[in-house]
Amino acid sequence: MDMEYNRENIEQLLEGKLQQALSDFGEKELKIIDVGVFPWHSEISVSFLFSEDSAAEDDIAAWPHFDYSKIFAGDWEQARELAKRMNEKWATNNDPIPFFFDFGSALTSDRISSVIKRFNLAPDFRIQVLNPDDPKSENFCC
Repeated sequence: MDMEYNRENIEQLLEGKLQQALSDFGEKELKIIDVGVFPWHSEISVSFLFSEDSAAEDDIAAWPHFDYSKIFAGDWEQARELAKRMNEKWATNNDPIPFFFDFGSALTSDRISSVIKRFNLAPDFRIQVLNPDDPKSENFCC
């Protein structure tokens, strides 16, 4: 499958993964959805933090549902092609910032928002795309 890197395809992939999570997690109160974008590794990861989890919000790798999407374990095969295309684009100028904005924009789209609204959202729920190389990164979902 040839999946071109564009916002529509990003939305399609995220919509499918979020719908899968919705059925897996049911009524658990969702606090944070983190989407990790790593164009230099051809990687996209979707992680979840629930209100009942004891991990620190800023220690995403310690979340019980860190990398729920498991792109490298073969659980998200359709995202591998998009991640590969993302890596090819990134290799032309090594600037990851446009990719963070692309994913932030996709995650705040009506298509994705309609899926997110079906989760049991915590009062302080947020969705985030952060620059993994910047400990003080802005959230690109705003």
